Amino acid sequence: MMGLILAAGTGTRMGNNTTPKCLLDLDGISIIEYQLQCFKKFGIDDIVVVVGFNSEMIKKRIGTDVKYVNNLNFQTTNNLYSMWAANSSINDDFVCVYSDLLFHKEILKNCINSKSNACLMVEKKTKEETMRVKIQSNRIIQVNKLIPFDEANGNFIGMAKFSKDEKKFLFAEINELIQAGNQRSYYTDAIEKLISNGRSVNYAYTEGYPWVDIDTMSDHSTAKIIFKDFIP
Repeated sequence: MMGLILAAGTGTRMGNNTTPKCLLDLDGISIIEYQLQCFKKFGIDDIVVVVGFNSEMIKKRIGTDVKYVNNLNFQTTNNLYSMWAANSSINDDFVCVYSDLLFHKEILKNCINSKSNACLMVEKKTKEETMRVKIQSNRIIQVNKLIPFDEANGNFIGMAKFSKDEKKFLFAEINELIQAGNQRSYYTDAIEKLISNGRSVNYAYTEGYPWVDIDTMSDHSTAKIIFKDFIP
């Protein structure tokens, strides 16, 4: 199994125009270093990191233990394009995480252990700014920010697992979206296309374990508080 970390974004809402969000400090360890430790704890050593904004800072911090893919168009694209750029570097089952996602290691463990070809990690409690999901017959039927709160069954936290077999279907949808000029889209648009074309997209719950997607300095402060007891 492989790991994929999407770390090309600029993090404009942080009020910081120099440091990639994944390098934000958590009492001596950066977010991405923590993510790498979690991957390796569960035997995932083959890790691809898609970089863009101030990529040399990331490469200097985490070194050569990972494979880098460059999203040269990071200023005008979104994570759909970063996924597309990583296509040729992924050749096995893989877990994909957003680089600003801080999570308890048990959430990653549950994701890895999923038997589904496509599994999104879902928090039952919905909140603003995060992709909401709609579930029917134990499958995800929608994943986007437009689902009304009273119709949503939770949030997609930004961690997903795809089997090697499912990868070809996912990236076919990603490629189709890119060719149609949707470089600014989220890769969840490709997941919704999978669903509309009859592919099963399943889920596993976070089971109450903590996580934070760090979009603002307030989120960063919250993350430090929540995770101070188990950050290495």
